[in-house]
Amino acid sequence: MNFLSYIFLIILLVSSSAKAGYSASSRSYKFQIKTDSVKRGFSEIKFDSSGMQNRMAYADTANFMHAKIYPCARCFLRPEVAEALEKAAVIAKEKGYTLVVYDCYRPYPFQQKMYDIVNNPKYVAPPGKGSNHNRGLAVDLSLADETGQLLDMGGAFDDFSKISHYAAKGISRKSKKNRRQLRNIMVAAGFSAYNYEWWHFDYKKQPYETSSFIWECK
Repeated sequence: MNFLSYIFLIILLVSSSAKAGYSASSRSYKFQIKTDSVKRGFSEIKFDSSGMQNRMAYADTANFMHAKIYPCARCFLRPEVAEALEKAAVIAKEKGYTLVVYDCYRPYPFQQKMYDIVNNPKYVAPPGKGSNHNRGLAVDLSLADETGQLLDMGGAFDDFSKISHYAAKGISRKSKKNRRQLRNIMVAAGFSAYNYEWWHFDYKKQPYETSSFIWECK
């Protein structure tokens, strides 16, 4: 390798590191974030008209990281997934329940931060592979009753312990019934359940790549 080629290689490596915004020594994550109001290929869930309850956890500090990582509480999904979720909301309403949404599409740049904290692939997908959340194909949610009160699920959202497993032992009969009700609603709408997290549901496999799209706030 001649001198000019060597210099060019160094420039490429430095440039790549800067774009990633990752410092191994400080464990800090600084992303060059470009936002869009609506990204092509995504549909937004309109909470007011859909009747779903908006509790987007990562747009607030009330989450396992105790940090706000989303710019604001907007829910985006791939169009067919958004349609299926709206179908689930109708099914839930017919049964006297309301869907409570905790997370939808998750921008890929935030996956590393979450994985570093949890450090368990059962609960947060490794960043290299990415999650169906990063593809707009997964949603985290619970149920509320007709008064808007959360149903007892036997454990909190994002409790990364065995109590979050769908078939966890030691939870009440009522909690088991509520988990089963949520699962039945989501499966009827076209989603598949995840046994390690009672709140997590994936849509049918689709050929989508992970996305770094981050939305604007109105």
